[in-house]
Amino acid sequence: MGEGRATGRPGESGGAGNSRNAAARGGAVLGRLTDAMRAGNGGPGDEANLAARMFLWLCAAGCAAFLVWAALFRLDIVSMAQGEVIPSTKLKSVQHLEGGIVREILVREGDAVTPGQSLVILEETSTGASVEELAVRTTSLTAEVARLDAQARMLNAPEFPEGFAKEHPDLAEQAQRLFAASRSLLESELAEQRENVVQREQDIKEIHARNRNNAESLRLVREQIALSDELLRDNLTTRYKHLAFLREQSQLVSKIEQDRAALPRAESALAEAREKLARIERSYREDAAQELRKARQELEEFTQRLLRYKDSLRRTVIRSPVEGVVKTLHIVTIGGVVKPGMTIVDIVPSSDRLVVEAHLPISDIGYVQEGQSAIVRLASQDAARFGKLPGRVVQVSPDTFTTPEGQTFYSVRIETDGDSFRHGEFEYKLIPGMLVLAYIHTGQRTVLEYLTDPFLGSMGQAMQER
Repeated sequence: MGEGRATGRPGESGGAGNSRNAAARGGAVLGRLTDAMRAGNGGPGDEANLAARMFLWLCAAGCAAFLVWAALFRLDIVSMAQGEVIPSTKLKSVQHLEGGIVREILVREGDAVTPGQSLVILEETSTGASVEELAVRTTSLTAEVARLDAQARMLNAPEFPEGFAKEHPDLAEQAQRLFAASRSLLESELAEQRENVVQREQDIKEIHARNRNNAESLRLVREQIALSDELLRDNLTTRYKHLAFLREQSQLVSKIEQDRAALPRAESALAEAREKLARIERSYREDAAQELRKARQELEEFTQRLLRYKDSLRRTVIRSPVEGVVKTLHIVTIGGVVKPGMTIVDIVPSSDRLVVEAHLPISDIGYVQEGQSAIVRLASQDAARFGKLPGRVVQVSPDTFTTPEGQTFYSVRIETDGDSFRHGEFEYKLIPGMLVLAYIHTGQRTVLEYLTDPFLGSMGQAMQER
């Protein structure tokens, strides 16, 4: 008898040695029986009977040896599932927010990429022009804000951000000229109004001086009137001279009263002139402050828009977020359109462990559970050249999945002990998307059980139909 071996199924034969011993013992018994038969028979007829008996005994011994071998030789029970090598975690899908037109594709499927590496470049379209326009407007507003701030705070010169005057000398010079012109106009108005204030102060001084002079003159005239009155009583002077003194007194009193009435008006005019002087400067600063608030608001708005456009411009160069391998490139045409939010590249991170995702038939789900051992082979004609990879089941899906063709299956994940198939010095590394066959070890049974199970199963269902 030859050595028994299972075909079409992976596994080791646990009872091969026992079956060989049983076959040897059966052959020895058959030899002794044959010798005994030959010793007890000598004629030609006996020779024919002996041959027939020997054949029967040989068949019986062969059947016995086969039954012994079939009862002892064990086969592995496996569930076979087709699968695909995938990353242990999700793929890193690179998308684009706004979309655009493809200008250049820098990678191919299977290429290794590093963090920040350029993958695809999109056309800038109007984004680049918008960035330039906004940058010019933002720079101009920066100079304007510095000028208005200097006007509002009454500084001697605009205070630009550090390095602004060197980077933008024309704008800085223009802002300084506008500041100087505005300040010159202010100083002219202030100088004119200061002269008005001085004139009003001089008017008040003149009123006070006249009032003092008139008061002194009035005192003297009154003394003259007193003397003239005595002289008039003694007939030492004429009434005409006495009336002249009285007339002069009346005129002085009138002038004093006029100056007293003019003084409040002059003081009011002085206060108004001073208020106008302060109002000119205050109005200048308030107008500058109002324009400054508006300019700062515009600068903030344009700065935010510029940042958004710059960010959009940076996104025209699509870069890899992680180190890994390009699994799928969803665009292949230069000039093609990328829709907003469209996935452009799928990347398998290098740090992720690769696992096998197998599609287990639903009929085998009751026999497969986590922790069971498995064998993984290449799903190709020369798979035997590269051997097999041992592994174990790490996850069984709780529910079924359905393929586009309508086939239902359970998803089973298998972790392999290695990351490559080997054939001599040649190494066949596992890569995402590789098709494999997985053999999940679910138990063992003898050859006899393998042969009798279909019959026993049919007997168990016999005579139960309607």
